[in-house]
Amino acid sequence: MAKTSLLDFEKDLSLSQFTFENLQEGVFWVNANGEILNVNNTACLMTGYSKKELLKMKVHDINPSEIVMDFPEFWQRLKKERKFRFEAKHKHKTGYLYDVEITGNFIEYKGEEFTCSIVRDIRKRKMEEELLRTVSEATSNQVGYDYFKELTKYITLTLGVKYALVTECANEAKTRLRTISFVDNTTPLENIEYDLEGTPCEIVMQGKDYFCANELEKAFPKEKGMQSYIAVPIYSPASNEVVGHIAALDNKPMNESQNQTSILKIFAARAGSEIDRIKAEEKLRLANIELEKMLGESEERFRDLFEEAPIAYVHEGLDSKFIKANRAALRILGVRPEDVPNTYGKTMAPDTPDAQRRMKEAFESVGRGTDTSGVVLEMRRVDNGKPLWIQWWSNPDKGGEFTRTMFLDITDKVLMEQEQARLQAQNQYLQEEIKLTYNFEDIISKSKDFHKVLQQIEKVASTDATVLILGESGTGKELLARAVHNISNRSKRPLIKINCATLPANLIESELFGHERGAFTGAMERKIGRFELADGGTIFLDEIGELPVELQAKLLRVLQEGEFERLGNPKTIKVNVRLIAATNRNLQQAIEKKEFREDLFYRLNVFPIISPPLRHRKEDIPLLIKHFVKKYEGKMAKDIKHISDKVINALMQYDWPGNIRELENLIERALILTNTNTLEYGDWIPAAKNTSSNGKASLQKMEDVEKEHIISVLNNTNWKVSGEKGAAKILGLNPTTLEARMKKLGIEREK
Repeated sequence: MAKTSLLDFEKDLSLSQFTFENLQEGVFWVNANGEILNVNNTACLMTGYSKKELLKMKVHDINPSEIVMDFPEFWQRLKKERKFRFEAKHKHKTGYLYDVEITGNFIEYKGEEFTCSIVRDIRKRKMEEELLRTVSEATSNQVGYDYFKELTKYITLTLGVKYALVTECANEAKTRLRTISFVDNTTPLENIEYDLEGTPCEIVMQGKDYFCANELEKAFPKEKGMQSYIAVPIYSPASNEVVGHIAALDNKPMNESQNQTSILKIFAARAGSEIDRIKAEEKLRLANIELEKMLGESEERFRDLFEEAPIAYVHEGLDSKFIKANRAALRILGVRPEDVPNTYGKTMAPDTPDAQRRMKEAFESVGRGTDTSGVVLEMRRVDNGKPLWIQWWSNPDKGGEFTRTMFLDITDKVLMEQEQARLQAQNQYLQEEIKLTYNFEDIISKSKDFHKVLQQIEKVASTDATVLILGESGTGKELLARAVHNISNRSKRPLIKINCATLPANLIESELFGHERGAFTGAMERKIGRFELADGGTIFLDEIGELPVELQAKLLRVLQEGEFERLGNPKTIKVNVRLIAATNRNLQQAIEKKEFREDLFYRLNVFPIISPPLRHRKEDIPLLIKHFVKKYEGKMAKDIKHISDKVINALMQYDWPGNIRELENLIERALILTNTNTLEYGDWIPAAKNTSSNGKASLQKMEDVEKEHIISVLNNTNWKVSGEKGAAKILGLNPTTLEARMKKLGIEREK
């Protein structure tokens, strides 16, 4: 697209000169001797000198900063770095110093050396920083009216103004304001109340910032003698309504650097919170006055009110020793009336870091004479040690000898919230489980041997006995675990599953038992472990033989005692969980190799169930073929009407070292290759190994069949074990499991 500007930027020197003169920053051309050679209009306005005066001066005449005092050294640095930025102070013609930021640019032209320095006035930025720092430091430890007093005092000091004030609404219509703090050059003045109409405050109370640098009295005649004004509204965090404002005003003009509405807004946010807190305290104070008035009418009436009140009341020393407590307090805390004189509230806090910290902070506040409102404390009942949560209010006596405490029992609420959090975590887990694809929707078998397994499941399901499912990979051990759970008394609670072989060793403990926030690097939030999620239900630990030895002792404790601790929390958690474990390893051999604890094995082996391999239940192969065809034909937009007898016979002859998982994968592959509505014999059919000369299969040991099959698959994958096209993927095994079997069977690649 063609440029439409009529200006010739290369030839039009007047444009360059116009730009130079009208830049918002000052521009100084200086030579190696520090002599000012040229300046723009902004430089003149900043310094107060005319251009003619500046051209007779040197740099140190207007810049007394240390960095340019040794100008030759400064020049060598600039020449070396070519460009650098620094802060300094410039001296105005009238004598005052002001902050500037200078960017020096080294230039060589026609054999001469120059610097073209860009100078920015940073007085406003410096004042913002000073205002924020000074007021923040002065008010950081102040609250309530002390905060407002310090705030107004340091606003006048930092902004250099005569008056500063903080106000709040004096009526519901918000047509009048009263000052909370009002100072004249840091001297407190008597608070006043005034009408909004006809004042600049009226604009601010509409939710707008307002700054008037000069002639305020002309715009607002009521502000007699005042020339300048700056203010921001104060919002209530509770209602988000304007409830007052912060203002500064003076009988002389302000400059632009004093326009600090952005910084004042920061303090206005804190002021809104303080106003809300003061009002809340005032309501509580009035409520206490009313209560004290009622109690003062009659000692007997007071006693009845104290004893029979539905809310718990306790008078206690600053060391938490009980002086007296009403019936509600004794009932909630589990304290007998005769034990009150020897009872200390602090001792009821459990020995956990969070509970101890909260109790300590609460009584430290009381010790300072500060009212403490709505603090949630975790405690333990005195009579039975059960967990208890209370919401605690305490009002120290003016004499500093005791405090009046009121509290509500919120145990049910806290337990409900904890249960809700547990259910949410459980729901999240179950939602993830729903996304998984299981091998079977129902158990499919007509094998008598397999039906014996199902009879075993029926017998053990109604008990809480630990079940250990043994069998090769791909035989449906997880399906058997689900069957045990589904017909057990725990079927209405979740079955929580975890595969011990798929998680890194350093994460298994966190997955099983959970962790607190900050328990280890990367623990950004609290996590509920699988055992806690399974409380009342069943947990299924698949590949239990892969569990690290160091965690086996902790698992044994859960099985024996039904308790554990989250990582990062010493609090013991009790659970009621039924454990089902599964493995394809020989745990007896693992015990001999010190890879599995013998005591854990006997604790797991209460009721062993052996999941038979597919080669021992070949009568189920036709049923399983039809099941998998139905499962996958819809996903692949196929409609298989017939499965040839040749396919059935060939698959019946195969020994299936990968078991049902291998059969499922094979049928899925067959459907991909099939183009008709008949599942025909093809290259996808696995070859039956070790046949005799008459065509009948010869008898082989199972280990020999498995070894030959693994070697065959490894040859097809060029001995690649892991990965998408590796032997482990084809056989339906974990790479580590396949490597273990190869070692056991003595399978090595020929060199």
